[in-house]
Amino acid sequence: MSKKRIAVIGGGASGLCAAIEAARTAKTAVQIVIFESLGRCGKKILATGNGRCNLSNTDTDLSHYHGDTQLVGAVFERYSPQSALTFFNDLGLFMRADAAGRIYPLSNQASAVLDALRFEIQRLQIEVRHETKITDIRPQQEKWMLNGQEIFDCVILACGGQAAPVHGSDGTGYLLAKQLNVNTQKPLPALTALVADAFSKGLKGIRAEGSITVKCAGKVLASSAGEIQYTDYGLSGIPAMQVSSAVSRYLASGEKAPCQVIVDRAPSVSAEELTAYIEKARKERPTLLCEDLLTGIMPKRLGVTVLTEVSLQPQKPLSAINAGAVTALVQCIKNKKYKINSVCGFADAQVTAGGISAEEICAQTMELKKAKGVFACGELVNVDGDCGGYNLLWAWNSGRLAGESAAKRCLC
Repeated sequence: MSKKRIAVIGGGASGLCAAIEAARTAKTAVQIVIFESLGRCGKKILATGNGRCNLSNTDTDLSHYHGDTQLVGAVFERYSPQSALTFFNDLGLFMRADAAGRIYPLSNQASAVLDALRFEIQRLQIEVRHETKITDIRPQQEKWMLNGQEIFDCVILACGGQAAPVHGSDGTGYLLAKQLNVNTQKPLPALTALVADAFSKGLKGIRAEGSITVKCAGKVLASSAGEIQYTDYGLSGIPAMQVSSAVSRYLASGEKAPCQVIVDRAPSVSAEELTAYIEKARKERPTLLCEDLLTGIMPKRLGVTVLTEVSLQPQKPLSAINAGAVTALVQCIKNKKYKINSVCGFADAQVTAGGISAEEICAQTMELKKAKGVFACGELVNVDGDCGGYNLLWAWNSGRLAGESAAKRCLC
């Protein structure tokens, strides 16, 4: 009697973990094949965390996830966030957490994470076929035929979304889902920069602490703080990326009210403290140039830009600032508003929001309800997380659950 077979479509984070968990569950009773469209597996893993691979976080609250978060809760009940660390530790990977709770390999090299997975794939004798793209899936007598050529008992869709297509995420998974008559939420760029209307190109290159709040139709949708990176088109850096999922979803919703972000350019200083500081400077240092007023609070170039935004001439002395200008200046620092027309696209995004809807998936197994024997995991599903290791944690654990479930189905 021939072995049953499992196909894993996609050799990224979720696909590699799915294959490993399937092999461990089935032992040698099932043949597992990974299909990867690129010349090597895990290319996107190597790019994560600026090449260091931020693979999880010490704070794993579900508030860090967006989309169908009930799926995250169900997966984490079966495979806890801590179990992901145990999984990698068992593969010989040592890890450390930084002050912000972000977990990295001890070597600070993403290649160490990929090597740990790759060595386990080899140990378990899992077949990997590189440069093999699956574009067609069809039922074949309670099994599944891929590309009209090979038949598998179970298939795991781990093909990723559309973000960072250079690393292999080209949206193929959505085409396969469509062939299976599975509903998907519109794929949208997330963890990406915000494009602002009438943005000052003079801000390009500035990095400064700040906070960003997304407010649309009178409701606060998201907020984040940290180092903002100013570009010639808008806002980037972790705070912008953290709120970009909410912005993408709002802009795609068809709501007519504009999407607005409010930037606090001195979040650690209250408006009252700023007012008191400026008033004191006006009184005690009236000859100080305006351009030097904010150098103790923010980068000088940003401070000069703020002055010009309220029509204060940088070369004028502080004595030229009247009470009304003080109020306007403080407001401009603490409550700068930008209209956001779009976010940067998939080429610049780190992850995809949207994907296969929770209503299409059995949360306890990650099996598609309309296609028995087909499972989905990772970025292809309508789940996206904040910066800080959350998307990889979802990929590891949703992949492991899909792999285990597929193996158990084959063993029945």
